[in-house]
Amino acid sequence: MTKLTDASKMGVTRKGKVSLNKTDPLPIPPQNLHMDPRGLTSFRGKGVYIAQGDEVTVKGTKTRKPVKATWF
Repeated sequence: MTKLTDASKMGVTRKGKVSLNKTDPLPIPPQNLHMDPRGLTSFRGKGVYIAQGDEVTVKGTKTRKPVKATWF
């Protein structure tokens, strides 16, 4: 079994020393879920949801107009 020392718990990075054994939880954004239209009348697919994604306006260039994009 490997003994954990202070040197093995810390990693040196560009910003300084960072712990390699600790993790930070990341927030998960909502997925804009909607009920599956095929499952509305079916008893098997009653609890099935489909992610619709988020609509974002993407900035265009000089010759292109702004366009809407959907992120999942």
